[in-house]
Amino acid sequence: MPATEAISACVVRRVIAAPVSAVYRAWTDLEFLKQWNWGREYESVAVEQDCRVGGIWKQQIRDKKTGENWYFDGVFEAVTPGKKLVHTFHFRSDRGKDEGPSKVVIEFLDHDGSTEVVITHTQLAPDKKKGTEAGWVEVLECVERCVLA
Repeated sequence: MPATEAISACVVRRVIAAPVSAVYRAWTDLEFLKQWNWGREYESVAVEQDCRVGGIWKQQIRDKKTGENWYFDGVFEAVTPGKKLVHTFHFRSDRGKDEGPSKVVIEFLDHDGSTEVVITHTQLAPDKKKGTEAGWVEVLECVERCVLA
């Protein structure tokens, strides 16, 4: 099987009833990033972000039930303020999981004062697509709660 057949992608969309500037800020402002997490079952432990091309982002979260720590990190490859973020994505846990590098594109589209967020996550192992989609749905729910609070 050619290597390209072993790579999968997922696309997740959500419309948030807030302007692009607010939703983009929730993704790029460190104080907002500290408020949202990767779903209701997790708590943010640490967040770092340098939102510029070549800048890094890191986040540590903890599973509230199991205590497992998850570490996410990457490097920004493109930053178009108010429109698009592109970064690498790497996930590891303190229990030996390591999903290897992948890529995420986050687009912010204006819809009459609301914002459609489109997340395209590529370079995934095929068996990770379903879980990745579910994770991004939870992230968008968290971002929406943060923006609308």
